[in-house]
Amino acid sequence: MNNSINVVELARKSGLHLRIVTSVKSFDTYNSFFNIYDSFDEPCRRIVVLTKYEDLEEVYDENPDEPIVVGKCIMGNYWLKDYSLTTNPESIYLEEILISEEVVDSILKELKN
Repeated sequence: MNNSINVVELARKSGLHLRIVTSVKSFDTYNSFFNIYDSFDEPCRRIVVLTKYEDLEEVYDENPDEPIVVGKCIMGNYWLKDYSLTTNPESIYLEEILISEEVVDSILKELKN
C-alpha cells in the first residue's frame, strides 16, 4: 500500500494503545414473567483498535456481518482491521498492518480536537 503507515507507528504518534479485541453483539430480551431484560453477548470477530484503554478486551459490534470502516471512531475506539473470530490473536502481527496516510491524518486530526 503506497503512502501507508504501520499501526504500531500510528499508536506511537497518537499516544494511544493498540489492542486486539473481541467484538460482541449484545442481544437484549424481555422476560415478561420476571419483568426483566436478559442480556446475552455473542462473540463476533476480532478487531484491531486504537484506544485510550490499556486493558480493553471487548467492543460492541452492531453490524458484525458488515466490513469495518477503517479509522472510524466507535465509542472512543478507532477500528483499524478485522479478523475472523477463529483467528488466533497470537498470529496477528501488528507490525504488518498498514493504514493509509489519509486515515492516519484523519485520526490524528480528530484526536487534536
